[in-house]
Amino acid sequence: MNREQVITDSIPVTNTMKRLKIETPLGSIESDSGNHGLDILTIIGVIAVLYVGKKLVDKFFRRDK
Repeated sequence: MNREQVITDSIPVTNTMKRLKIETPLGSIESDSGNHGLDILTIIGVIAVLYVGKKLVDKFFRRDK
């Protein structure tokens, strides 16, 4: 039977979580999920939903004089 040598890496690897924090005068959002692309898309999505919601409210509930 042939036995193959297994070479292992002797450098210890530490997984550090990077944090993303956005601070505004109204509040702050902090994320440490590790996937900043997803975090940014989520924030942009929330802003877009709020913007569209505001436009809909203005359209349907605004009374022209």
